[in-house]
Amino acid sequence: MKPDTMQEIRKVLRRVVACSVPVRWRSNQAMPGAGERASFYRGAGHEFDALDEYIPGDDPRDIDWNATAQTGGQVILKNVYVEQRDIKVFVLADISRSMDFGTVRATKRFLAAELAASVCKSAEETADRVGFMAFSEHRVEKHVTSRAAKRALLPALVNILEANGTTGEGSGLAKALANLPVSRSLVFVLSDFLHLTDEEKTALKRAALVHDIVCLVIQDKRERELPPGFGFYTFQDLETGQRKTIFLSKKNRAAFAANFERHQKALTAFFKQVHVSWLVVSTEEGDAAVPKIMKLFTSHNR
Repeated sequence: MKPDTMQEIRKVLRRVVACSVPVRWRSNQAMPGAGERASFYRGAGHEFDALDEYIPGDDPRDIDWNATAQTGGQVILKNVYVEQRDIKVFVLADISRSMDFGTVRATKRFLAAELAASVCKSAEETADRVGFMAFSEHRVEKHVTSRAAKRALLPALVNILEANGTTGEGSGLAKALANLPVSRSLVFVLSDFLHLTDEEKTALKRAALVHDIVCLVIQDKRERELPPGFGFYTFQDLETGQRKTIFLSKKNRAAFAANFERHQKALTAFFKQVHVSWLVVSTEEGDAAVPKIMKLFTSHNR
């Protein structure tokens, strides 16, 4: 660990949101150390869910004779319970060069660390296990196997804050999604989604058929609007290294904002099309983002 990393981690942990994420399903594959999340798949368990009609072949010990008597014996009713199982949570964090951009409170990379910490802490609330992958433009740079959320937190933060991208071919996001397990999982993708390729769109669409995907779209204010004032302004694409200089005028500001708005609408339309959840969080929001994150976690119940 680099000397300054622990200090950065302490800053991250001051902004953590810990709020259990309700998910009304469980993994088909039980994992060691059952968690505290209630599955709403019907079966044997410890918590009553509902009454249902008894069908020959069901366990006769589940018959509720009192409820059956109230039907006049016309319908035999049984008790249905929920199972207590954990789910698989995965955090996929973008560490591409564009994530090092930030002009107000923090870089997008630092905000990704805050969000990853919130996911880990929230998973800890329900004793779920967390796996982690850090991906760059072309590769999966770090892979932390699924483990207790408390044990996943530190390696996830260290890798987000320290890991660097390497050269390669293909898409790092697509490779990260391909490394997910075959059983249904809750997957948080932390990225700016500035340059979503056709390969990545296909990978997200395919993953969403199996997993519950939540895309946390990380932005900076200067990606949405140009700074105030007049004069020449130079900005650089951190991924390609290309620079562009424009004059700060009312017309150019409007064109810049409209261009980003088109990008945002196209991204939102894609998320809706492939049925993934999403939330936009910006670097300058700071504590203002906390209610948004808590709302996402508490309303994410599919």
